[in-house]
Amino acid sequence: MIPQNHYPLNKSHIPNTSQKKLCHQASCLFELRIIVFLRVLVLLIVLPAGIILNLPVQAQTQNDTLFRVLEEIQVTATKSPRMLSEVPGRVGVLSEEEMSLMPAASLVDKIRLISGVNARSDFGMFTMRPNVTVRGVSGEEQGRTLVMVDGVPVNTSDTGGVNWNSISSSNVKQIEVYKGPGSSLYGSNAMGGVINIITRTPDKPLAASAGLSYGTFNTYQSHLNLSSLATDKLKLHFNAFYSNSDGYNTIPDSLREANPYSIPRYLEDAGVNAKATYSFNDLFEVTAGYDLFHNKRGEGREIREPGMYRKFDMNRANVNIRGERDDFRYVLNMFYQREDYFRVSERGDPGDGYSRFDVDSDRNDMGISLDLFQDIGRNHSLTVGIEAKNGSVDGGDFYRTSPYDTVINRGSMRSFAGYLQDEISMFDEQMHVQLGLRYDHVTFYDGFFEATDNVSFRGRYFNTFNDDGIKSNTWSTLSPRIALRYNPVRSVSSYISYSRGFRAPLLDDLSRTGILWGRIKMANPELGPETLDNFEAGVDIRPIWRVILSPTLFYSHGNDFLYFIELENEDSMHRRENVSSVRITGVEMDIRYFATDQLTLSANYTLYNSEILSFPERAELEGKRLTYTPINQVKATLQWNYRFFNSGISFLYKGSQFTSDDNEQKIDPYTTFDIMVSRRLMDSLTASIEVMDILDNRHMETIEEMSPGRFMTVKFVYDWPR
Repeated sequence: MIPQNHYPLNKSHIPNTSQKKLCHQASCLFELRIIVFLRVLVLLIVLPAGIILNLPVQAQTQNDTLFRVLEEIQVTATKSPRMLSEVPGRVGVLSEEEMSLMPAASLVDKIRLISGVNARSDFGMFTMRPNVTVRGVSGEEQGRTLVMVDGVPVNTSDTGGVNWNSISSSNVKQIEVYKGPGSSLYGSNAMGGVINIITRTPDKPLAASAGLSYGTFNTYQSHLNLSSLATDKLKLHFNAFYSNSDGYNTIPDSLREANPYSIPRYLEDAGVNAKATYSFNDLFEVTAGYDLFHNKRGEGREIREPGMYRKFDMNRANVNIRGERDDFRYVLNMFYQREDYFRVSERGDPGDGYSRFDVDSDRNDMGISLDLFQDIGRNHSLTVGIEAKNGSVDGGDFYRTSPYDTVINRGSMRSFAGYLQDEISMFDEQMHVQLGLRYDHVTFYDGFFEATDNVSFRGRYFNTFNDDGIKSNTWSTLSPRIALRYNPVRSVSSYISYSRGFRAPLLDDLSRTGILWGRIKMANPELGPETLDNFEAGVDIRPIWRVILSPTLFYSHGNDFLYFIELENEDSMHRRENVSSVRITGVEMDIRYFATDQLTLSANYTLYNSEILSFPERAELEGKRLTYTPINQVKATLQWNYRFFNSGISFLYKGSQFTSDDNEQKIDPYTTFDIMVSRRLMDSLTASIEVMDILDNRHMETIEEMSPGRFMTVKFVYDWPR
């Protein structure tokens, strides 16, 4: 999934579904011999749908508004712009118009409504670092889902995490969620799926948007967008946002006595994004972008001032160069991301038993990729790419109440990859075949760990683990993909696919020894990748013109999954190991009903069974479910675009989730309703009211802390020109 600035410079290469292609008899016979087996297999899937659809479908024309909505949505799941009906896989899309009618306190509140997505946003907009995962691969492991902004990966190599708070909703034009492994094109982290966030680009000579809101817990939010088509060659875009809130106390009243130092979780976020595009000619167009983000968020605990809090200072820069000539296109991407992480951690009580240490960590990620696209005839497209990336961490714990005590850890990881993708359209574009293969070679190096003599935990001194040359490690992996989509008639489309995904081990697990969950976590430099083999099939059915049904079935088998195990003869010590295999089976059902041109209902249901199949070192966990992965989720949105006002209602049901590997602890299911109503006060000024969790269902997302409950916001937005 590559952003819009990767689209062809002109529309000559964008498929036109309204045009019929001519097929010579000889070439058709040749194609038939190649894919006859695959076509019969797909027909076995389509046949039941065809029986169901033995009903007259209302005649429509190419100019029908609804037809354009359904058939002309372009996504970039294959690194080239494709219609949804051509992609042999399941892709969830949120358009700019849909997002404008979604009640949301953050971007995660919008993404979580897509089927197959599991969002762990424990405290709403006050969540320190939300996790958004796809296809049941454990909701506490963000690193198993790749996240990109305009095609640039934003997962850190150190933790695999994504700072969702650094992405402003006001700057997002489209969100694409590719479900299932995407490693054949995108490599590591794309094991469960790929989320691509496409930001705004200028479409007017001069445009501006400014917003201001005030809400519950004394929450202020604001944004500013400026864009310009300065000349026929130059495009400029600028976005800035700021949020500030007093926050709320996440500890329930019944647990306050056991948590005497709890205070509200406050926040302060600020970010700037600037982007410029200059087109020298069709063969050379350059886009340069820069993001700056700063935030400070309280952790809800204060023994002494200033209490426990975290700061994330981020800098992102990327350069995109692209061009095309005739049937050839290329895209060169370069990026750099630095996250300066700082945390104040307190223990004990305000008296002599008080201790404080600060975590200060610099996380760097950079990379370069080159994609070459060649159209071979009108129905064949070949993609060849190479990629190089490097990630590093330089961090430490600095004890303020014992000034000479420190713990330092460093490590780096580099990877080189090459990939090939072949896309073929056959039978007058009724059939689309995708073949892909990627090879990754990864090296962990420059590992370093050093603790001073007095640093200890439960009687174990950390300097016994000192190592100024942690063992390097190298491994390779192949990620294949084969997929086929068949569109026998306009009202039925189906696909089948097989793909393999992988996730590289984290630098934090490879090089850092420290305290985690009340135990010592030991570094393990010998870790390798975990992999996931996925088989799936899906159908899109339109029984009547205004209804779309999209069921999906999938089966995934994971090998060498990374889990913590306790070390023999060692009290309170554990480390990551490639020790388990898992099985994930699932059903997704999406329904979309266009009641009128102004009223749309979207609903989806997911049923996931994610369990540990084999775990020799901890046999008692075999058959247990993965943590923070609900079996059932139900989501729905109702959007009404009326001439006097606009309105949107969202519904979410999330089933119970286990919070411990042994499945002894779990959190209960919960339901939320959200609503927004907006009205244009004058030509360019819009006022809106949003209420999250309107029924004030203060549910638990962890075993000790609760959500904010009802959260109301009043917002004013000025758009010029309208």
